[in-house]
Amino acid sequence: MARDGSYTVQPESQPGVMLPNKEKVKLIHTSDIHLGDEIGHPASDEALQALVEVVPGLGGDLLLLVGDIFDNGRVGDETLEFFLKQIGRLAVPAVLLPGNHDLYADDSVYQRAPFSRKPDNLHILTDSLGQTITFPELTLDIWGKAMPFHTPEFRPLEGMPPAEESRWLVALAHGHYHYEEDRDQRSSPIYPDEVASASCHYLALGHWDRHVEVSHGAVKAAYSGTPLGPSRKNPLGEVSVVDLDPQTGVHLGRASI
Repeated sequence: MARDGSYTVQPESQPGVMLPNKEKVKLIHTSDIHLGDEIGHPASDEALQALVEVVPGLGGDLLLLVGDIFDNGRVGDETLEFFLKQIGRLAVPAVLLPGNHDLYADDSVYQRAPFSRKPDNLHILTDSLGQTITFPELTLDIWGKAMPFHTPEFRPLEGMPPAEESRWLVALAHGHYHYEEDRDQRSSPIYPDEVASASCHYLALGHWDRHVEVSHGAVKAAYSGTPLGPSRKNPLGEVSVVDLDPQTGVHLGRASI
């Protein structure tokens, strides 16, 4: 890892070679699974399993997990181990950003023993000042700030770096988008002008259980919503599918799991 918190995931073939032009990339974006909450989110285990199984069929090159993957910091080790086992089944990388239910702090679930044995394809954004993970074979940079506390002072988009000309920049942020008519100050705020001026090509958001697009200007931005269905009888929902195309730009879609 570099001193600025960034690091590069080298491709298995041609290590260290940077591709000169952006490639087509398909991202699967989800959030707010709330593993470990058997009362409020009773189908979270089933949703995670279904999510992992649908990624190959959707042609996903990378899975984005944008916060509140775990419901709280007290979930048992068996829940952590279940999550790690499922992610390890993926043939593609997964990038996880902690949220307000699974903060990255000294007592975080991500600091516990099971995560010392995490699969190699799981990458966790752990720097509260911002961190970039680079996937050269995808011509893709992923940036995000791990949330150490959920207060109005934490600004999820602050400090985003500029995009490199030959690579995609996708930013992950867990927080509350403030519509212009909102009057109450919320924790971890994200404002319309911040989205419009962001340097990323796609802003993957988490914190809301529903899917909402909040794009501004040239920046595509959306909450994926939870992959859980509306009830125990209908436990599976949808995920966001994001196509990054160097010829036609960023395209947002939805898919059932």
